Amino acid sequence: MKSSDFYNFIIVGAGTAGLTAAIIAARKGHSVVVLEKGAIAGPKPRGESMAHYPLLDDILGEGYLQSIAEVKPSHRVYHSPGDIRPAGNIDMKVPYYFFEWRTLIDHMVEIAKNLGVKFLFNSEVLKPIEENDICKGVEYKKLKGKNQKVFGNVVLACDGYSSTIGSYYNVDYSKINCPIVKFLGNNANINIDKVSSPQLYFIPNGVLDYAPNFPPSVAYVFPIGGKKIEAGIMLRMTKVFGMKTVKIPNEDEIMDVWKNLKSNYPGFSDFFIGIKNEYEELTVMPNAGLVDNFILGNGGAILVGDSAGFVDANGSSGLYFGMKMAQVWVDLISESLIDNQFDWSKENRKFLTKQFKNSKIYKTINSSYKLIGLFEWMIFKKLRTGQRINRFWKLIMWLLQVAS
Repeated sequence: MKSSDFYNFIIVGAGTAGLTAAIIAARKGHSVVVLEKGAIAGPKPRGESMAHYPLLDDILGEGYLQSIAEVKPSHRVYHSPGDIRPAGNIDMKVPYYFFEWRTLIDHMVEIAKNLGVKFLFNSEVLKPIEENDICKGVEYKKLKGKNQKVFGNVVLACDGYSSTIGSYYNVDYSKINCPIVKFLGNNANINIDKVSSPQLYFIPNGVLDYAPNFPPSVAYVFPIGGKKIEAGIMLRMTKVFGMKTVKIPNEDEIMDVWKNLKSNYPGFSDFFIGIKNEYEELTVMPNAGLVDNFILGNGGAILVGDSAGFVDANGSSGLYFGMKMAQVWVDLISESLIDNQFDWSKENRKFLTKQFKNSKIYKTINSSYKLIGLFEWMIFKKLRTGQRINRFWKLIMWLLQVAS
């Protein structure tokens, strides 16, 4: 094996979590390679948002996040079923910065390359390489090329909601994934001077006449700037498997509901009058729960970000939290990396897991899942119907404000 085929950190996936891990590891003097199956990092277009945290200045440069955001709301607006009750304007206490995904990703790639991080694009990871049940690297295939191998001290699986590495180790992503339609549109029917906050619409089970057994969902519109919006619908799956009135829809059924929402759902459909569709896809958001284990097998591979279901369930955003998780794990691994060797003994795996679970970011995410689980039990399962939710709408808005 050539030394050029061995890296301290092998990172699978070039999203924000993977790129953060690469930047931090490279700044610590480690050799890093990033494998991405797309032709570019973060290949799919979308809008995104983040609140400001010190880590973002450290990674991106001071003030960079604020500089790329045209819309900076500090409120979320919640709409009751059928948009019947007055909308609840919830103060999030801090501004959220909405921006174009591509702008952020290209900036992070430039930083990583300047630090000497190697990128392997068009490289689909096929499986981990194991030795004595410890992950020692990955086997991957270049576009129209032969299978190749790369080895290292640790593999960080940052490849999202259906992680190849996680799936190999039998992670059941069906337990943590929520279907979501993502849409980007321009020329939306929106006045950004009057409507700059995210708009969220509660759609409980039974409220849609044309899909009475559809799972409880939240439709959303995020103004990005000017006449451009990101919109979509997320199916809330944490409680549906115990609901007799719910039928799990297939892809066509989800897209049929989405089409109807855009054309006739009260309040929500207004944004789509005259809109130009730039991107539309049914995908997945892994925010129904965390994975059971972050360190896979007998060591060598670690799930990070979306691959671990590590998102803020209350806000359905994974960007910052995946980035922070990447920082914590790179720091933990770096502290234990001695003479270019790493100890994956059972004792050390337990120690690393304990250290991670003692981190502030893990406690934040774990609490977020417990809180949203309780909230969704009350809203979507206990109250369940649109009529009951509307009846208790003021109380629900008060609870949301307290939890924010």
